[in-house]
Parts: sequence; structure tokens; C-alpha cells
Amino acid sequence: MPSNRLFEILYLLLERKQVTAAGLAERFGVSVRTIYRDIDALSSAGVPVFATQGRGGGIALMDHYVLDRAAFSEEEQRQLLTALQSLPGPARSQAEETLTKLSALFRRSEPDWLQVDLSRWGQAGPDRQKFDLLRNAILDRRVMECAYAGSCGQLTRRRVLPARLVFKGQSWYLQGWCLSRADYRTFKVSRMLSLSDTGEHFDRALDPPPIEGASFSEAFCVPVRLRFAPWMAYRVYDEFDEGCVQREADGALTVSVLFPEDQWLYGYLLSFGTAVEVLEPAALKGRLALLAKKIWQAHSEPDAGCQVCCGIMGASQPKEGPTMDFKNMTFCQSCGMPLTGEDTCGTEQDGSLSPHYCKYCYQNGAFTGDMTMEQMIDFCTPMMVQGNPGMTGEQAREQMHQFFPMLMRWKK
Repeated sequence: MPSNRLFEILYLLLERKQVTAAGLAERFGVSVRTIYRDIDALSSAGVPVFATQGRGGGIALMDHYVLDRAAFSEEEQRQLLTALQSLPGPARSQAEETLTKLSALFRRSEPDWLQVDLSRWGQAGPDRQKFDLLRNAILDRRVMECAYAGSCGQLTRRRVLPARLVFKGQSWYLQGWCLSRADYRTFKVSRMLSLSDTGEHFDRALDPPPIEGASFSEAFCVPVRLRFAPWMAYRVYDEFDEGCVQREADGALTVSVLFPEDQWLYGYLLSFGTAVEVLEPAALKGRLALLAKKIWQAHSEPDAGCQVCCGIMGASQPKEGPTMDFKNMTFCQSCGMPLTGEDTCGTEQDGSLSPHYCKYCYQNGAFTGDMTMEQMIDFCTPMMVQGNPGMTGEQAREQMHQFFPMLMRWKK
């Protein structure tokens, strides 16, 4: 008798608790007598299966058979089912049958409370294809090739024996043996460009070092203390462990952390714009100031704050329909509104038009409202969102926090 039929019968008994001999015979295309021989075989193997006669009868397992004989505790069962539920994308769909069988085996069904999506926002298709390609390459031991964008800007061809995928911080990494460098390397998956399967297989066992040890060494790190504006809390808690963060009385956030002092660090700190202040070390603070000064010199023009504003707003404009000529336009140095003509300009005390402020912010030589920069941003956020379809309030606030400090009214 086929052994797979015995396992299938046992699986059905675990899932449905009771089935009829006639139903089993029809399912497997055999006679009822053959089914009873299968039941006898299961019983001889120690499976406590029994049959009851009459209406409502059938073949069943003794209660608690699985739990008494299972090698897993209740907590282990829960962990195993959760692990299967947390498989990402296509891997989860491929494991559905296994998940169903184990749920029946354990006679429990865990709530579907965890889902893992490996893709970045707006990149679901390409990212999932890349992860599927890497997963299959790791399992089948296939050599991969890619163009890799290094942290110093160079683009190099790499041939890699993939070993494992690791999620660290906010990114996915591939650990593997780099044939080009003849050593283990850790690759950031998002930087692996034009990834392809070479069609070559390898047999060697791979054992890459822990990714923590494969990253930058503490010998090349410096202790850094940073102070972030309160509104940058969402990024601070996204990117730093809570134990590194101290909230001050005014709502600002102080972060103490070790960082490698290289070009990446300067670019990373500059990505926070005016929302970060380097407290220590002094040398890092000075070099960052020089970089910021060079950026300002390269982009500075009259009404520089407005130019920043127009660049941001211009990038957010709809692609279709008429566009505004931001290059030759001036903006209100209080709220960032374009000054498109005399009818939009405020007035000085003598009645002349103000070259810097709009009529809503400035009249008769004085500001129409006594407010802080934060209050102005709160006021402008809904209008910026309305004028830029697809922009969220958080994105609008972040952009205004970048350019408002350079407007004349808010410069310190």
C-alpha cells in the first residue's frame, strides 16, 4: 500500500477529526476494504485510530493524540506557526500548505498578526524580484554578479557566492564570499545594481562572520553628540536606539553614539539640514560647518531662502499643465509665497511696496501677525499640501523646516 496514502489519511483525520471509510475510498480511488486495511496498518504502527458504526459514525483519532505525542511544547508550536506566517511575499504563499498542515497537526490556528514586506515604498515589484533572486541563489548555491555602488561613489563589478540575507538597522544586506576580493563581504542590497544569476553553481560551505563584526570597526569611530530639533523626533527614533536618546526640557533630543568619521558621516548629518546641531566633537562640528558654507556659496543668490523654497516647490509641481518660472521669481521672506506682482507685495510705512514680504505677512512697515517660525509653518502646512497633490503634511513641514530658517524674517 502506498505510504503517502497513509500519511494523507492521518493528515485528514487530524484536520477533520472524523471521516467515513466511504469518503476516504472515494477520495483515493480505492475500495472501502482497502481503506480499512490502511486503518489497520495505522493502528499497528501505534496510531490510536478507531472506527464507530451507525449513523454519525466513522473513522477518528483518540482525543489529544497529537499533543501527547508531539515533540513541541505549546510555546514552540506558537513560535513555529508564527515563523511560517512571517515569511515574506512569495515565500509565504509557498508555505501556506505547510502552515495549514501544521495548524491541523497542532490543532491550533494562530491569528495572522505579522506580515513581512521586503520591498521599499513604491518599489514592491523590483524589490521582491531581487529578494526572490537572492533567496533562490542562496538555497541553490548559485554564483551572482552585480554592479555594486560603494560608499565612496565607485561602481565595481562583483561576483559573489551568496550566503545569507540580513536585516540590520533600516536596510537589508547580503553576506557572501566576494570572488573579486577573495574574502567575505557584506553588500547593501539596494546598492546591488543589475543583479543577475551567472548560471554557475558552487559547492563550498559558507560561514560569513557576524554582520556586526563585518561592519566598521570601533577603532575608526568617534563618539558623537548631536542635538535634534523636537520636530525631527520621527527620524531620531527611526534611526537611533532609544537608549542613545535623551529628551531635554524644551523637547529637543540629544543623541550620543559612535560613528565612523568619513564622507558618509558628513552626508548623513547634512541630510538633517538645520534640524541637527553637532555638540561634540568640535573638529567634526567645524568640518561640517565648512561643508555647509561651501554648499551655501555654491547655491547662494539674492533671496537665497526663496531659491531653496522654489526649488522644492518646483519639484513638487504637477508634470502636466503650465509651469511657473521659479528661476526668476522672488518669494516672501516670511511665508515663502511667490511674489508674482505688485498686487501680492506688502507695503512699507511710507506706502511703497515691500521688495521682500507679501501683503498677507507685511503691511505699513510691520508684520501683520506676531508669531514664531513654528507657528508660521503650522499656518502654511495645509496650503502647501493643497497646492502639491501627493504631499503629506509631514513632508510639507519637513521641507519648510529646511528653508524657513534661511528666510530673512527667521534668520538668526
